[in-house]
Amino acid sequence: MKYIKSLIAALLGASVLLSSAVMAENHIITTKGAQFFPIVIKVAPGDTVSWENMNTHITESIAEYLPAGAEGWTSNMGESFTTPPLTVEGAYIYKCTPHWGMAMGGVIIVGTPTNLDDIKAKKPKGPAKRLYKKAMKAMK
Repeated sequence: MKYIKSLIAALLGASVLLSSAVMAENHIITTKGAQFFPIVIKVAPGDTVSWENMNTHITESIAEYLPAGAEGWTSNMGESFTTPPLTVEGAYIYKCTPHWGMAMGGVIIVGTPTNLDDIKAKKPKGPAKRLYKKAMKAMK
């Protein structure tokens, strides 16, 4: 009887883990010229984001504008890239390193963006300020 109860508990636990993985979505960002599309994207915690058509581009998270506890990323030049599951809620500002001077960047909003006040307190300038404003607008 103990064996059957243990087996049932294990199966239930596995089904919960598998169902959350199945429910996670992958969202696609593409490039055209020196711009990401969409510039701001909203995703649920646990979702992933992929970049396609990255011929001369890199996607790199900007560490100072990540939510506390979130891990950053850097792709290779021209690489179609997928983030690991984004589990920390907040706004993730990222850039194309070679084209940051042309304001090529974007924002991923995961769940409730708990770090927008933190970003504002850092007084972003240039492209980062523009992306912060787009994130604020997307939250209205």
